[in-house]
Amino acid sequence: MATLGTFHQVYSALTSHLAAPLAPKKCEALLQWVLFELTNSFCYPSEWLQQRCNIIQEYSPPNSSNYGKISLTTNEGEPYLWIVVAPPEMIEEAENHLKQTLLSSSVAGLGICTDGQNTKYIRRRFDTDKCDYISYIESFTPSNAEGMKTKQPLSLRDLQQFSVKAENLFFQIHSLIRDIDGLHADDALDELCKIIYTKLYDEETTLNLNPYRMQKNLYSTNEELAASVRSLFFEATKYDLRVFSLKIPGYTRSRGVFNIPLRLSSSALVKIIEVLQDYSISSSEMDIKGRAFQKVYTPSVRAGMGQYFTPVPVIDFMVRIAKPSTNDLILDPFCGSGHFLSACLNAVKQSTSRPLNNTWFEFAFGKLHGIEKSDRMVRIAMTDMRLHGDGHSNIRCTDALLPFSNYVDIQPNSFDLILTNPPFGSLLSKTTFSQLGDFELLRNRKSIPLEILGLERCLQFLRAGGKLGIVLPDGILGNQNTSYVRTWLRTHCKIRAIISLPIETFAPYGANIKTSILFATKWKDERQKDTKHLIFLGRSDMIGYDASGKRKGNSDLEEVALELENFLLEEGW
Repeated sequence: MATLGTFHQVYSALTSHLAAPLAPKKCEALLQWVLFELTNSFCYPSEWLQQRCNIIQEYSPPNSSNYGKISLTTNEGEPYLWIVVAPPEMIEEAENHLKQTLLSSSVAGLGICTDGQNTKYIRRRFDTDKCDYISYIESFTPSNAEGMKTKQPLSLRDLQQFSVKAENLFFQIHSLIRDIDGLHADDALDELCKIIYTKLYDEETTLNLNPYRMQKNLYSTNEELAASVRSLFFEATKYDLRVFSLKIPGYTRSRGVFNIPLRLSSSALVKIIEVLQDYSISSSEMDIKGRAFQKVYTPSVRAGMGQYFTPVPVIDFMVRIAKPSTNDLILDPFCGSGHFLSACLNAVKQSTSRPLNNTWFEFAFGKLHGIEKSDRMVRIAMTDMRLHGDGHSNIRCTDALLPFSNYVDIQPNSFDLILTNPPFGSLLSKTTFSQLGDFELLRNRKSIPLEILGLERCLQFLRAGGKLGIVLPDGILGNQNTSYVRTWLRTHCKIRAIISLPIETFAPYGANIKTSILFATKWKDERQKDTKHLIFLGRSDMIGYDASGKRKGNSDLEEVALELENFLLEEGW
C-alpha cells in the first residue's frame, strides 16, 4: 500500500509545471489526501495518476485560493472525472462550482466534492441540465492501455460482420436505451443513430492493425469509457463538418444535424458498447445491416414520432414502377426517414452488374437527394442511407416549401425522378404564405392543405420529362372543392396512373385516411398538353397487414404492379 509520502511526491510531480503555488497549505494537504484516497480506496496506481491526473491552477470562483481542483482524463486528454476540494466553510460554494463544471462539459459525467471529512459523489445527467448524488465512484480496473490484462484489445480485423443472427443487434441496443435511461422510443432511436454514426467513424478512421476505441477493454473505468465515446462522437461531427463543408455549399446549415450532444447515461453507453464492440458495421453486408436498422421501425415507434411513415410495401411498389437507374438524379423533398432513397439505392444496386463500377458509386454518393424539416428525421435518414451504401451527405435539414433562394446547392427543374409522400392534414393559413415560396396554387386562396403545395413543389423540382410518384389523400383527386388542383395538374403533367390504396395503409402509424398513388410525367413542351392519352386506374384492396399493423393475407400490389408495368410498356411514360 502506498504511503502519504509517496503522494507528496506525486503531488509535487503534478504541480511542478505551475508558475505559482496552487493554494494555501491547508488546501495543499487536502489535495494530497485526495490523491491518497484515489489510490488506497479506489485502486488508482500512482504511475497512472502521474500520467492522467491534472491539478488546475486557475479557478472561476472569487475566492479561488481556497479551492483545489483535479481532473482525471481519458487517453485523449478529455476530463472524465472532476474533483473539487475546499475547507468546510467553503464546501457549499465548491460543490456549486463542481456542478457548473459538469454541466458545462459534454464529456465528463462524474464529480467528487470533499473537505476531507464529508465527501459527495455527483453524477451529471446528460438528458437534462441536472446532477444527482450517488453513493460512491467505481474503482480502477487495470486495462489493456496499461498492459495489465491478458485479453488483447480488438483491431478491425478481429471484428465480426453482421449475420442474419445478428439482425436484432440494433433493436437490442434500442431496447437497452429505453430500459436503462427510460427514453421514449423515438428519443431512443435518435440516440441509436448517434451511436451508429460514432461507430462508423471509429471504424473508418482507425488504422487496420490498431485497436479501435469503442471497446471496453481499453478503459479502466466505465466513466472513462463513456467519456471517450462522447468525445469520439464530437470528433466525428467535427470531421464531417470539416470534410463536407469543402464539398457542399451551406453544409453546416443544411446538414449539420449531428452537432448535438449524446444524451445517454454512462451506464447505457457501457452496455451498448458491450453489445456492439465485437461487430464491424462498415464491413458488413449492406442488406443485412440495413434490415437490422429498419427492424427498429416498428409501427408503434413510427406512430410515436408523429410521422406518417410510408409503408415498405408501398415504397417497394413505387420504386418498382419508377425503375430508377444510375442516370437518374433523384429527390424526395419530404424524405422523412429516407426510405424512398434507400429503396432506390437498393434497386439500382441490384440491377448493376458486379463488381460495382464508378457509375454506381457516382449514383450512390451524388444522385440521391432528400429534404426534411425535422433534424431528428434527418439523422435517421442519414443513418439509414449510410447503412445502405451512402448518399447521406445529400439529406438537407430544411423546409421543402421555402423560396428556392434557401437551397444553395439544388435548383428547380433539375431532377429526373421524384418519389415522395408529403405530410397530410396540415392546413396552411394566409398568415404563413409570406414565408413560403412562389406557388400558383396559393393565388387567391385564404388557406390551403400542405400536401397540395407539396404536389406543386415536386413539379417545380422536376425537369421537363421527369417522372413523379407521389402519395396523396383521395380528396385531392376526387373532391369538388379541389377541382382547381386537378385542372392545374393536367396543365403541368401527363398523368400516367392512379392507384387507390386501402384505408388501413397508414392506420398502423396513426392516420386513418384514404390515399392513392399518383404517377405522372412533367410535360416536355406546350404542344403535348392537348394530346389525348390513356390513364391507368388501379386499386389495391390488401396491403399485407391490418389496421393494427399485424400481417393479414397477401398484398395484391404485386398483381397491380404487373398490370401497370405492362401498361407503361405499351403506352410509355
